[in-house]
Amino acid sequence: MSLAQGVLVLLISGALTKFIGVFYRVPLSYLLGAEGIGLYQMAYPVFGVAVILASGGLPLAIARFMAEQLALRREDKAWRIYAIGRQLLILQGLILAVLLFGAAPLLATKLLGDPRAELPLRALAPAVFLVAVEGSLKGYFQGRQMLSVLAQGQALEQVCRVATMLLLAHLMLPLGLEYAAAGATAGAAGGAASVVLFLEWQQRCKPRLSQGVGSGDWYVSARQLCSVSLPVMLGSFIMPVMQMVDAAIVPLRLQAGGIPMRTATALFGHHAGMAMSLVGIPTVATAALATALVPSIAGALAQGDQLQATRRVRQALSLTLAVAIPAVAGLYALPEEICLVLFNSLEAAVPLRYLAFGTIGLCLMETGSALLHSMGLGRWAVLAIFCGGLLNAVLDYHLSALPLLNIRGAALGTALGFSLAAVLILIPLIQKIPGSLRASFFFFPTVAASIMFPVVRFVLSWVLDCGWPLAVATLGAVAAGAAVYGVLALLLGMLFPEAWLIRPR
Repeated sequence: MSLAQGVLVLLISGALTKFIGVFYRVPLSYLLGAEGIGLYQMAYPVFGVAVILASGGLPLAIARFMAEQLALRREDKAWRIYAIGRQLLILQGLILAVLLFGAAPLLATKLLGDPRAELPLRALAPAVFLVAVEGSLKGYFQGRQMLSVLAQGQALEQVCRVATMLLLAHLMLPLGLEYAAAGATAGAAGGAASVVLFLEWQQRCKPRLSQGVGSGDWYVSARQLCSVSLPVMLGSFIMPVMQMVDAAIVPLRLQAGGIPMRTATALFGHHAGMAMSLVGIPTVATAALATALVPSIAGALAQGDQLQATRRVRQALSLTLAVAIPAVAGLYALPEEICLVLFNSLEAAVPLRYLAFGTIGLCLMETGSALLHSMGLGRWAVLAIFCGGLLNAVLDYHLSALPLLNIRGAALGTALGFSLAAVLILIPLIQKIPGSLRASFFFFPTVAASIMFPVVRFVLSWVLDCGWPLAVATLGAVAAGAAVYGVLALLLGMLFPEAWLIRPR
């Protein structure tokens, strides 16, 4: 499978996953309401931190080292990297799962400021262990560049997670809102368990690597993995910490601005549980690029093929901006309509307007971070994301308490944090590969999005005037905008498809 085919498969799977991930919030919002979504969303940043600590950057380190060794035709060393990484992940996952379960009451009361979050936190503990095991298997298939297997597992996990989540939330709702939120968070364990079983089965069915293992260098290989995984872990750790800082700061600062606790929790649900899910939709493309590019660039550099590595970087940045810029235009064009159709909540459009421009920073941050890690420059990505998170925390603290801004301040802080992190990541990337970022990468998508914007508004108004429901009008406007932008993207040559025709060696 070529890199282009791999990215396309992951993109389709990611789009399906993101589609489910956005639209499951529709029935979940009806089940739990804004307050229940707030409890659900409070628990997930803590879970994200636990998962990062449990898995660290080991899955990506496994993928990178396996890709390098396989590029040099050293199958036994590639297998050894995987086996050692798996052992480390199982141990770390078990420890963090136990710690999260035991510390849930303290975290709910002291950190999140709402004792009702204890049950959702405890329901997430088993998923921490399962996600760590899943990470070892994903690292294995990513390192071997078997991207179709990863795509299938990704879709399966989301389907099982959402089915488990909605079922348990519905069954536990009569017991109380916190029990229903716990049932919803338990869906993470259901999804992780399904993908672990699937990937284990796939590993047994696929042709296996040579498994000669030299036990004498176990600690040497473990140290190599940890040296690469540490900056990856730190960089990945900062994003959930940013979300946890939001969960800890924003509701309390909203209350300091004179908003009651339940209303503050609901506003946080609009911001973190609804608006942020929409801003994250374009990261489907960046996630697919990162998954495909890390082993591809690592293998190219191991073989000394600087030209191929440079081409991959340019194409990654071009595609990232070609996706992110029209996404911003679309969110600005239809904020109220999208939030009403998806969440039956006009209030979620308020933070969405301020979050939308941060989509470009978020996408560039994710793609650029993956590129730096594949080149061994992960420490710069960590520093950049840390600076973005720090700015986010400072702005959240000060702006959320202002009565004129309240939840708008939190959205603004998040968007500016993403933007700063992206700028700081691009600096070392441009220095490492001169000319990797060109003005045309910004200019042509902006031109196409500027033409798309009035088309979207016109189609929306026209369909509504014809008497169609808002959902149909919104979907029609989105489809028309996507069609117009797609045609313009091809005419302007934004995607440079010829750069993807080279197969990875």
